[in-house]
This record gives sequence, structure tokens and C-alpha cells, in this order.
Amino acid sequence: MKQMKKLIAAKFVNVCFVLLLVGCSKEQNTGPGEDNNPDGVAYPVTLKGTIYYDWATEGILKISLPDGTGSSFIPDDTKLNNFDISRDGRTKLTVVNASTLGQYDVRFTISDIKNGNVIEEFIYNSPAGNSYCKGYLSPDNSLILVTSNDREDGITILKRNGEFVTRMMDINGERLGFSEARLWLPNNNVVITHGKYIIRIAPPYTSGTLIKEMDYENWDELTVNQAGTQLALQIANHIYTMDIDGSNLKQVTISNFKESVPQFSPDGKYLLVGSEYKQTGPFGYMWYMKIIPNDGKQYHVDPIEQNSPDVIPVIVSGQDRIEAAGGQMIWR
Repeated sequence: MKQMKKLIAAKFVNVCFVLLLVGCSKEQNTGPGEDNNPDGVAYPVTLKGTIYYDWATEGILKISLPDGTGSSFIPDDTKLNNFDISRDGRTKLTVVNASTLGQYDVRFTISDIKNGNVIEEFIYNSPAGNSYCKGYLSPDNSLILVTSNDREDGITILKRNGEFVTRMMDINGERLGFSEARLWLPNNNVVITHGKYIIRIAPPYTSGTLIKEMDYENWDELTVNQAGTQLALQIANHIYTMDIDGSNLKQVTISNFKESVPQFSPDGKYLLVGSEYKQTGPFGYMWYMKIIPNDGKQYHVDPIEQNSPDVIPVIVSGQDRIEAAGGQMIWR
């Protein structure tokens, strides 16, 4: 990480110079603005892919678009740390706590979604002996990015068969936090958040460059489109988008409540947002899923007041209520 320290530090100096120069229940009735999809089947034909989402004791659910068909994807499993879906929607990664007495094993399994055949499977042990690790497939499916809730684990890059590639522990001598974003970009680049900075790191993961310094008190839930050209995140109570270089920051949702956990559609033309985002316990949150066009315009997604005409509530075909989520959410 020595090269990374030099590049990041130098970039921070340049940025400072520029600044000186320029100065719970899932039930919810559909209300006003939510009647453009009353039966859960009237999605635009331009909506493609599958939304995967975690809900309470129902496990991981999925809804296919544009037909709106809903079904179970992964049964409820308290040992499931997380899951991921390849960019082409064909491959599933599951990360399961497989620890036993005195042995902190984490099982990584990559399988074919269509037939369930296992492609790769291995046991991983974190440096900190942490069984709550998570994994994310690289865009080309050759690598897995591993995170955990222990600072001593840093960010680990593995080959998809479990072979160790590298580990990133700090930036400028400051340990990486466990609640910060770690996202894959095309060409197996990585974008992370660290303190108030958004940073891009390219293979071989020894140096990074600054994307943007975030001078906001409350910002979180960074995500990136599959093309790697645009970011979305929550700032204060609403969703914003910006270009991958940190420019063109725009607020795209508005309401009297809070929106969070944005996800891009596979083609990047839409945004899935968690509306009426709220805390349900010490570590629990829930939200209702709505889709807005990703065109830089601002959309009203309030749960009570009239929504903007192009806001689409996510409703399973045959159902009459907006789907709620409370954990991981992916659109592939």
C-alpha cells in the first residue's frame, strides 16, 4: 500500500488547492401516485432483469421484469452472510458462516443459477478469525472481493477458486473501516469509500486515486452502474447521482421521508430506490421499493403524497402492495 499512500496524499493536496482557489410490517396500501401498477404487471417493456431482495424470515426473494413474476430465490438461512449475482445474471455466489467450535470457517460457493451446479467452492479463514465475511464477484467473474466487520481483515481479493491475490489494509496509514463501501468497477477496478473520500483503486491494488471529497455530514450507500460510468448514493435524506469522476452531482429523489439503498438497472436507465427508509431495531432497517428513470430529473417518491407520473412501485404480479425489503438488494 506504499504507492497508494503517495498517490492518495498527492491527490488530496491538489484537491485542497482547488478548493482554496474557488472558495415491522411489510403491509402497505398503495396510495396516491401508486396506481400506475395496481396489479403488479404493468411495467414498461424497457424494464429488464431481475431484482433480488432480502425480506425478514422469507429469505431472499426475486421479481422478474417486466412481467413482475415473484418467487423465492434463497430460503431463509441465519448462516447466510450475503449473496451476489454475476453481471450476466447466470451465476450465484453465496457466503455462509460454516464455523465450528474453535474454527472460524466461511464457505464460498459459486453455482449456476439455471441448474444449481456448483462451479467453485472453498473455505476461507479471515486474518482476524472472523466468520462474518462477505464476498462480491468481479465483473468478469474471475475474482472475489472479500470484506468483513473487523478492521483487522481489511479488503481481500481472491481468485474465484479461493486462491489469495492481495489484501488492502490501510490508506495513508489509516485502517480501512468495516462499514465503508467496496464496489467492483469494469476491468476489475475497485471503488471504495474511506472517511469523507471516494477512491478508485486499479489492479494490482497498490495505488489509488481520489474520485471525490464528500463535504457532507450524512452520506452513505454508494453504488455504481454496470458500465462503471455513474455512481448513486444517499446524501442526507435523498438519492443523488454523479459521474464516475465525481462531477455532475444531482439530487434525483424528493419526499417528506427518507430514501436510501439505490441500485441501478442492468442497462443503467433506471434506479431502484428504497423509499420510506426507516430503522426497525438496533441494526435493522426496512424500505419500500420504487423505480425511477435515471435521467437526472428529480422524482417525488413520497409514501403519502402524489408521486411523479413516471415513478413505478415494485409490486409482484397478482399482489396489491409495494414490496418491502430489509437487507441486501441487487438488480441484475
